[in-house]
Amino acid sequence: MLLTQRTPLLDRVRQARLHAGPRRLPPTGLRWLACFSVIAVVLVVRNVYLFTTRVYEDSDFAANSIAVLQAKHFQLLTGNYSRLGFDHPGPAFLYIEAWGEWLFHDVTHLLPTPWNGQLLAILLLNAALLATAICVLARDGGTAVTIACLGTVLAFTVLHPLTLNSNWMPYVYFAPTLLLLVSAAAVAAGRTASVPLLCLAAGLCIHGHAEFLFFAPIVVLVALAGLFAPHWRNPSVLFRGNGRHWLGGLAITLVLALPIVLNTIINWPGELPKYLQYSAKNLHHTPAMAVNYTLRFWWPGGPERGAHVPEEAVAAVGGCVVLLLVFCLVMSCRQLEQRRLLLWSLVMVAAMTVLFTYYAWRAIDELYAAYEGYFYWAVPLLLLLVGATAIVPWIQLTAGRLAVPLLAAGLVAAGVAASMVPLLAEPYGPGQYFGDPGIPHDVAVLAALSKGRPIVLNVSQPGWGDAAGVIVYADRIGVRACVSEPSWTTQFRAQSICTPSELRDGTAFAFVGNQLPHPPGRPLFAMLSSQIYRVPAASPPAWHKHPAHRR
Repeated sequence: MLLTQRTPLLDRVRQARLHAGPRRLPPTGLRWLACFSVIAVVLVVRNVYLFTTRVYEDSDFAANSIAVLQAKHFQLLTGNYSRLGFDHPGPAFLYIEAWGEWLFHDVTHLLPTPWNGQLLAILLLNAALLATAICVLARDGGTAVTIACLGTVLAFTVLHPLTLNSNWMPYVYFAPTLLLLVSAAAVAAGRTASVPLLCLAAGLCIHGHAEFLFFAPIVVLVALAGLFAPHWRNPSVLFRGNGRHWLGGLAITLVLALPIVLNTIINWPGELPKYLQYSAKNLHHTPAMAVNYTLRFWWPGGPERGAHVPEEAVAAVGGCVVLLLVFCLVMSCRQLEQRRLLLWSLVMVAAMTVLFTYYAWRAIDELYAAYEGYFYWAVPLLLLLVGATAIVPWIQLTAGRLAVPLLAAGLVAAGVAASMVPLLAEPYGPGQYFGDPGIPHDVAVLAALSKGRPIVLNVSQPGWGDAAGVIVYADRIGVRACVSEPSWTTQFRAQSICTPSELRDGTAFAFVGNQLPHPPGRPLFAMLSSQIYRVPAASPPAWHKHPAHRR
């Protein structure tokens, strides 16, 4: 009698297992660790020169290092500078770079120079964010989907290596943007566990660039609308048993909002009025110009090379064909939860494309500046990840037990290519930034001529990048160097602007751009972009112009 009663029960258990789909193995934590490790190893191998080469940063990297020095003393409340004369909203990425400089250079002496530690920290951050995005997409797909997504990410970085391989800020926004879109799709699909990830990604994006004050809130609202719409009659059901998810998201939001709020209070009214002032400008772009700008990022090559009509037409047709194929694959998915997540991912692809095109039309002042949209490469990558996730069941159906080994072989090939191909492309491959090796010698010369007095820099616009490198290195070795004019505060920060007593007592040097008229006499030495002259401190050069540089 007991056997006859247990038989239906066992049948129901077997049926439940069949309908449950593949087992969620390995566990999410182990899966994330595996993805993070693979991506991190690829990035470290690609940048192994960081462990042996001394890099003395200049230009934008030096400007960021000036802010990083503030962050190491927990005095930084704003983000990296903009060429438009304001700072971006938050300092999260600069604090991460400060942590990398402190840990990998100051404490462990693993890397020979501070900037190397900054880049390594960003590489690890990118690996962590991408691993998280992959795990969100692969939650219902098992090991095969995880391998397919990981291989897709590595293959994408072969085409666009700097998206993960640089700490120049326009590239740094790429990985947070991908996590923003993936976590938004997961929340819209009903996964409240992704709410903290959505808050983290949105906060990081907003910290990085003022443009995300437009993108991130809209993406979050779309995600929340998708989450609450099926439960509009009884929305409280989404909070029962999920309180830790909402509290986690709230805690992350408050932490990331803290420096922005503090800066607004301490330096009232903060940076927001400057953003609003810029957004009120009347730009003379046509919608067609904005569409062409967006299509540049769907061309496999660099966006600068995708500015020709035939290539943009191919990108438009190819993008539509790929989107249609991916949509058909998604609709063939048998797992309801996975299909819902992938469909919402396609919604995020479409929504971000519309928002980006509108932003290019109304807010990008110079459409030839492709770097304004480097973060948008996350959208084509998300489309490819959705396709990779949806095609795995067909591969398993066709290849059977060989599916995972075949996918693993593809992953290995993509990993090798991502590690080696960009470095073999040219002697100084993409992402291998070497700075100005002569900066220590130049600072030593200036310090010797100053004889213990402050080094006062009169800076021309073309020579500001060299001056920034001098300021950073001098600060690190305990030599006081400052810039003579307050108009450079955005790039050099307030602590690097000379006080009246330093202007009076210091020794002044002019950083004259190579293409500008030079003052009489021979220069002391030449740097990458400027010639250095000794001049009276009371005589700022007539060729000085207000700073203007990339955002």
